[in-house]
Amino acid sequence: MPVSKVSDQINTLVQRLNQFEEEFDKYTQEEIECVKSLQERTDYLKQGLNQQPNEVEFFRKQRLNRFVIDHLLRAGYFETAQKLTEYSGLEAFNNAQVFHVAKQVEQSLSQGDLSIVLAWITENRSKLHRLDSDFETEIRIQQCIELIKNGRRMDAIAYMRKYFQNLPENKWKNHSLMQLMGLIGFGIDAQFEVYKRLVSEERWAYLVERFRMEHARIFQLSSQSAFSACLQAGITAHKTPNCKKDPDSKCIVCSELFDLAEGLPYAHASNSRLICAYSGDPLNEQNQPLILPNGRVYGENTIKKLSKDGKFECPRTNEVFSLKEISRIFVL
Repeated sequence: MPVSKVSDQINTLVQRLNQFEEEFDKYTQEEIECVKSLQERTDYLKQGLNQQPNEVEFFRKQRLNRFVIDHLLRAGYFETAQKLTEYSGLEAFNNAQVFHVAKQVEQSLSQGDLSIVLAWITENRSKLHRLDSDFETEIRIQQCIELIKNGRRMDAIAYMRKYFQNLPENKWKNHSLMQLMGLIGFGIDAQFEVYKRLVSEERWAYLVERFRMEHARIFQLSSQSAFSACLQAGITAHKTPNCKKDPDSKCIVCSELFDLAEGLPYAHASNSRLICAYSGDPLNEQNQPLILPNGRVYGENTIKKLSKDGKFECPRTNEVFSLKEISRIFVL
């Protein structure tokens, strides 16, 4: 073998070794950062076990800040989330980069651009493989569809041979892949409904949803933020079948949160809890319920507080009644 050829092979091997070393150092550093982050988060969670009242209260406030930051990141308010992170000193718990990249991918898909999502797939291919995901296949299918839309059916065939020839047998169960082969045969003007759906703009929205699902699987993200889940649980705890939209109501569900409460279940309450419509105080033996001639019910303490010269003005209707007209009611 000529010396020049041996030299070229050695140089190629050295380049590959250098490339491997760079990749190895990169991934090693990423693993080290992950371990540090995990240790910091573990130490932080241990603070929640502390019995000191001041530290427990501080932990609860920080937990709320974390929930809000996470929700802001999911909604795409990165600058606001960053400011709250810095204000709260929660830099070690900020997953901004994960959500920022996801936002970029979603925006590019919404605009019909596959370049960013393909780069994301390349970076996360091993993780997608472990999850047995066919997301890359779906993206490759879309790229092939775009070639067909542009009248490049021969290029689409070459593309299929390049990326789909060595697909495992289980990946061929993908319906879109089988439909793609039919689309190549019939062309973009095919009148069959199945091919119309394949080339419609709705497929881009489908790819966005698929990306969100795969992104959540890779990073172990729940379908909704912890803040959203806690908020819904809190609204449900206050919601009753009698709740209705009323801006002047003291009930948070009937006033500020009525729109958010739509579709949520009612609170499970075996016993009714009666409160004064004005003060919000419980109605009981110490604050007996009293009814006005107009049917409005208030607590005895409210009647005493607002009455003047033997008269009481209803806070809701501004009607004035004599205290003698006000009666006590009994709840069975």
